[in-house]
Amino acid sequence: MFNKRKGKSLFLKIIKHMPSNSLRIFLLEKMFGYSIGKNVKIGKVIINCNKVTIGDNVYIANNNLILCKELSIGQKTSIHSGNVFQGSANFSIGTNSRIINNHYFDLYHNIEIGNNTWIAGKGSQFWTHGSIHTKLKTKDLSIKIKNDIYIGSASCFAPGVCIESENLIGLGSVITKSFLENKTIIAGNPAIVVKQDVDWRINW
Repeated sequence: MFNKRKGKSLFLKIIKHMPSNSLRIFLLEKMFGYSIGKNVKIGKVIINCNKVTIGDNVYIANNNLILCKELSIGQKTSIHSGNVFQGSANFSIGTNSRIINNHYFDLYHNIEIGNNTWIAGKGSQFWTHGSIHTKLKTKDLSIKIKNDIYIGSASCFAPGVCIESENLIGLGSVITKSFLENKTIIAGNPAIVVKQDVDWRINW
């Protein structure tokens, strides 16, 4: 297994430009010990993590940058192009979820996304550090996005928030606190619950 930091970065850049998906996967598994499932498609991306677990039937498009401690992607999940995952903590996403284009995930603390959840559109930001608590390391500022959630374009998430399952986040929302209710529509700056008892999977 290849562990030297600079050497690993160099080889990952070379692997990124390999001509075939199967060759990229072979090299990532053999050189770095990444665990990659069946029928996985990995585009021209950089995945530089200490530990990687990718389930079956996962799709990762071109032009993604993934730099973190541990990466876990559940089966049948798709990550489209232009996304950045960067920091020293962990990123995990469950099964049958989607991240569309040009989103940013700050991984100073962990980010956990559940099953059947969509980070839709483009330009959402997820932040896990703040000036005081980050420096003092007195508070866990991880973000948790649970199951069956739809997040509209250009939404921003403050450090330490949790979104309970079965909610819809309206586009352009600024999430400054946790929302622990189910089946709501959350929107605005700062975001509030604007509608209750709505299942977006049926009514939206």
